[in-house]
Amino acid sequence: MKVTEKLKDNYIPYKVYEDIDPKFKNFVKFVRVLPADYFDNPDEHLTLKGMYMPGDKKSFPNGGFEVYHDNGTIYNYDLDQVIVHPYVLGIKKFGQKSEEKEKVFKIVENKEPGKKGRKPLSDDERVKREQEKIERKSKSSGKKGRPSKYTPEQREAKLAQTNAKKGGKRGRPKKNK
Repeated sequence: MKVTEKLKDNYIPYKVYEDIDPKFKNFVKFVRVLPADYFDNPDEHLTLKGMYMPGDKKSFPNGGFEVYHDNGTIYNYDLDQVIVHPYVLGIKKFGQKSEEKEKVFKIVENKEPGKKGRKPLSDDERVKREQEKIERKSKSSGKKGRPSKYTPEQREAKLAQTNAKKGGKRGRPKKNK
């Protein structure tokens, strides 16, 4: 099987398949297909909407296919422009690699395998983090949440000051008439 170009009305070129193996012609409705236009890009997802033989439909006098694309558009193709997608038939290695694809493949192939997880801390960084942890623990009152900005002595003094203003009662102060 190979892809060639034909001229439509002697001025519009379009791609067609030649020497097609019969296993690529087993069409069923909603099967994944590969039009000749997408031969170089087999990862596009196109499905068969309808197949018409010559004379079946007025809009296809010579026969043809209606094909859905993933983005919602519908394309029309002639009978020699569409095959069943090789991935459906279990053929994973399909088409020939272009030079660009091969270069990308070589670049990826030469890369060293990745490493999982975090890189270990240096000794200096580990000691620094332990010191910060100890400082934070000494500042806190041992309770969870945001660390207090006051020391316990400052907190007691501030509490005594606010209680003196309010008269030792909690809540909203009474209105004096």
